[in-house]
Amino acid sequence: MIKLLLLVAALIAGIVVGPMLAGNQGYVLISAANQTVEMSLTTLIILVVVLFGAFFLLENILKRLFSLGSSTRGWFSGRKTRKARLQTSEGLTKVIEGDWKQAEKLVVKSAKHSDAPLLNYLAAAEAAQGQGDASQRDEYLKLASEIDGQSLAVALTRAKLQFRQQQFEQAVATLQDIKRDHGRNPVLLTLLKDCYIRLEDWKPLLALLPQLEKAGIVDIEEAAKLEAKAECGIMHHIAKQQGSEGLMGHWNSLSRKTKARPDLIACFVKLMSQYNADSEAYTVLRDALKKNNDESLINLVPALKLADNHPAIVRLQDLLRYDSSNPSTHSALGQLFMREGKLEQAKEHFEKAIALRSDVTDYGYLVEVMEQLDDKQGAAELSRQALTVALPAKN
Repeated sequence: MIKLLLLVAALIAGIVVGPMLAGNQGYVLISAANQTVEMSLTTLIILVVVLFGAFFLLENILKRLFSLGSSTRGWFSGRKTRKARLQTSEGLTKVIEGDWKQAEKLVVKSAKHSDAPLLNYLAAAEAAQGQGDASQRDEYLKLASEIDGQSLAVALTRAKLQFRQQQFEQAVATLQDIKRDHGRNPVLLTLLKDCYIRLEDWKPLLALLPQLEKAGIVDIEEAAKLEAKAECGIMHHIAKQQGSEGLMGHWNSLSRKTKARPDLIACFVKLMSQYNADSEAYTVLRDALKKNNDESLINLVPALKLADNHPAIVRLQDLLRYDSSNPSTHSALGQLFMREGKLEQAKEHFEKAIALRSDVTDYGYLVEVMEQLDDKQGAAELSRQALTVALPAKN
């Protein structure tokens, strides 16, 4: 616009000044090498104005041409972007549908012109793994990392795919690399928890539990179950490596609160019994039963192979003084009396246990006692009753 105004001003000046100089035009001599050009001053001014006008006109023509080229390129570029969006959308749909081959083809083909190529390569990685090609999966993840090496999405996708491929150690390594900066991320914490469980890496799982609770990933009940699972898993490892002595030492090193948990006491007692340390296991079990009449612990008493059953019988009889209607205690006493050959006492306790709850196992023990007492008819009747208990009720 400014250039156009200058041109108009120059033309007006020429029109105004030109007649004034008509009577006194003067002349201009231009000499270059052997050539000379001579013209009037008015002619020179008009020539300069014309040249400026031609220059401005040429400039406008070139601008329009270049603008047209840019628009054309923009149209083609926009067309490629629109096509990439459609292919990416279709590719992501194929990933959800599990059509891995077609999904990989679409998202990779559209990655170059995609608005978010990172998503294309992450989807391609999942499609490659879906086809069992871990090498190609890692290549796509590498391309995604080159786009954004600090992306949490890339690391989490890599860890998820490694977990699905049962590459648990690699998944843990991937997650540990980003845990410092994203330690509160719920997806990261959940993946770590699942990896530790699959690897039976119990100590790190115990250390992770407070973070899982704080992040709301597990509630108090689930956290307690995971803690018991981890503590029991640690005891399994120690027993396998160090035997009953190492397990006993580990148990003694635990906190009083931990050693008061029935589920962990049961785990410890069973493991000690597996390693033929039933007497040591009973010592811990006996002390626990002084403070806790948990049925799962009472059921462990007759499962132990003790040289002398009398202390265990006395302990269970003491429990009945406080809770005479506990079927587990009656059943456990019946088993110990049967083992001791005291069949009448065994019969009495099995009958009380069955009266309190209908349990097929107790029926079986009682049938065995009745047969040893030579009561064939009573044993047959009990067998029929046991069969009724065992069979599902008909609607």
